[in-house]
Amino acid sequence: MIRGADISIAQLRALLAVAEAQSYTRAAERLGVSQSGVSHSMQALEKLAGGRLMIKTPEGLVPTALGELVLTSARKVVGELQVLSQQVGQFHNEADEALKIGVIPSALSGWLSPQLASFTSRYPDAISLVLEGMEEEIKEWVESGVINMGVTTDVTQLNLTYWREHFDWQLLKKDEIVAVLPANHPLSKQASVTVAELAEHPLIMSSGGCEALIQQIFAHSLEEVDTFQVDFWVRDTRTLLQMVAGDVGVSLVPTLALNNKPTANVVTRPLSPRRDRNLIAFWPKRQPLNQVGLQLLRECKA
Repeated sequence: MIRGADISIAQLRALLAVAEAQSYTRAAERLGVSQSGVSHSMQALEKLAGGRLMIKTPEGLVPTALGELVLTSARKVVGELQVLSQQVGQFHNEADEALKIGVIPSALSGWLSPQLASFTSRYPDAISLVLEGMEEEIKEWVESGVINMGVTTDVTQLNLTYWREHFDWQLLKKDEIVAVLPANHPLSKQASVTVAELAEHPLIMSSGGCEALIQQIFAHSLEEVDTFQVDFWVRDTRTLLQMVAGDVGVSLVPTLALNNKPTANVVTRPLSPRRDRNLIAFWPKRQPLNQVGLQLLRECKA
């Protein structure tokens, strides 16, 4: 049985976009996300619904009977959310100077949290809300006006036209991507490892951020993209590290995500060639950052 709390708005929006575009690729372009993001949302929603929601035909993807049922409710839910967003926007006018931000977990716990604490100690009323969320959640919160600014992995190149149309952004920090290996793994004896070498072993992927970037790294590094396969998905970095320590598989993780995490029986090795994650702050093009947001950006870049 589906519980309402199990279904995310991102999953419903993915379903609506796929139904309208009749294609995962075109749906991803409309939403401004990666195709893998749309596929992941659809798979999760179909698992919750207990059956296929879309089927492939010569004309494109079309909804099943179950899909039509879910689509009817999805249109109502997303429509009501848009109305709510407008009402909230009217309530909080532009005179409200308090900043509301959303941050991906690895950037918040690994780097930004101490800076926010220092900032709010000097400006107690400057930040009224800090939400921790996944990349696509934060993008939705910014678009809907729940927050003024998001801090996330730079995925703008996946759909640059969409991002340029809807957002402004600024680079905040570079963060090295490293291979995470069991301490007794054969590759741990090397000074560095290649993506091709990692692809020969079971891969554990975090679904809590950087998913699109890591998939892009594999796609650009392997001669045959079909050799890239995710064997295990986890949301929490601590769980991922426990699985690596237990010799379940290997992983690629941003360095900041490893801060304050247990790394017993785990080693990290740089990639060859080196790969970095860019962390960006972004905000709606229709609503430029207020002075509080601009000051926070200056201090984070200092």
